[in-house]
Amino acid sequence: MRQIPVEEAEVGDIIAEPIQDQSGRVLLPAGAKLSQAVLARLKGWGVFTLNIKGEEQEGGKSKAVLVDELDQRFAGLEGDEIMMQIKEIARGHLSGN
Repeated sequence: MRQIPVEEAEVGDIIAEPIQDQSGRVLLPAGAKLSQAVLARLKGWGVFTLNIKGEEQEGGKSKAVLVDELDQRFAGLEGDEIMMQIKEIARGHLSGN
């Protein structure tokens, strides 16, 4: 399980623990898969962090940050076909593919 800000949540993420409002009413049960519609409503419901199923990211970094770092590490190697294949394999690993 990992805790992330709502801004880092993605469509398809799975809720690890129920999301409740201030009165304890369950807004989303554990195991619910996030949709675009739900993501748009979370802040309006007063939800600012989420517990998402899955492993903690490296150093707590978001996927977007890790992908940016990957791009930086491979900058200047665009002409090297093998290195670009390695980069795409790493990108797929970060994306969970």
